[in-house]
Amino acid sequence: MKDLTLGVREFQAHIGRALRAVTAGQRVVITSHDRPVAVVIRPDRAKGPASALDRKLDRLASEGFLRRSNGKPIREIPVYRLTGVLDQLKRDRR
Repeated sequence: MKDLTLGVREFQAHIGRALRAVTAGQRVVITSHDRPVAVVIRPDRAKGPASALDRKLDRLASEGFLRRSNGKPIREIPVYRLTGVLDQLKRDRR
């Protein structure tokens, strides 16, 4: 489920909408000047103290630099062997 991101003023104006989203299991990220300052989640989703790595990964995910895994394995990407391509590139450069 995608996070709901609201600025501080928007959060204050639409707190009911934010709480409905949290009740539905969604995370609400509150930003100030486009930087995350708080995350609102349901109490049953809250976990114990996170490691420094988890906190850093959560911060990077909330800032849009990465996407956290959903627990499913990554599908294998097919590798295609391009035979003769390097030789052709070398010939073309001459």
